[in-house]
Amino acid sequence: MKFVSTRKSTLPVSFSESLLMGLAPDGGLLIPENFPAFSKLAENSFLSVAKTVAQSFAQDDELSGKIESICEQAFNFPIVLKKLKDTTSILELFHGPTCAFKDVGARFLASAKANYKKLKSKT
Repeated sequence: MKFVSTRKSTLPVSFSESLLMGLAPDGGLLIPENFPAFSKLAENSFLSVAKTVAQSFAQDDELSGKIESICEQAFNFPIVLKKLKDTTSILELFHGPTCAFKDVGARFLASAKANYKKLKSKT
């Protein structure tokens, strides 16, 4: 899967390249060219869902084979889905090491970058 800038003046880049770049050179956000459809994820654990979703964005990327370990390293703390009503739930994202929602995204990014560096150091 390729990622493009929201400002549309940057060539598409890979999953790994988008992680390393942060922002596109034109200052836009990097977003997937297309969004995959997911079904029946609700019955699974957060870790299982994270692996499935991340793998869909990393397909055909050099980090594709590392997504499972990246998610396991990043999400090694409880991420609780708390039921409020019959059809309403809330995802508690404050159970990470710094008790902030950013632990979820920041730890994934750190784990992905560390795995990328390991891959590159072997070549």
